[in-house]
Amino acid sequence: MNIVFYMAIFSRKKSWVSYDAWRGHEQPVYAVVGASDSGMWSDSPAPSDISKSEINAVRSFLKKNGVHTQEVHSATSNVFTGKRWVIVPPEEYEKAKALAGKYLQEHEKDTRLLHEADVLLKEHKKRKLKDVS
Repeated sequence: MNIVFYMAIFSRKKSWVSYDAWRGHEQPVYAVVGASDSGMWSDSPAPSDISKSEINAVRSFLKKNGVHTQEVHSATSNVFTGKRWVIVPPEEYEKAKALAGKYLQEHEKDTRLLHEADVLLKEHKKRKLKDVS
């Protein structure tokens, strides 16, 4: 009997997505979904527990569909908010992106913070990406 192990190789390369001269966030190149996280303060608009729960749910969905995932965190220009991202191996990116889109459509009414990774890029097409790897 032969046992084959598959080790997924993830790229943690990130780019800076700029909204204007002083605002933006880091975004992993192979991220398929993201969610803001502003901690567990009583007035937090993006509580950590909700952010984590939504990220875990989409990771579980992708895993059931044969996609390897990792959760990574990145900085934003807002000192009170960070970002959580689901990244996938480069060779699984296209499949994962399609599945993530399907998940977001099916769960539009029961997710609060989860968004597709390039949603901000679509809204701000004129922005430039700077490599921060």
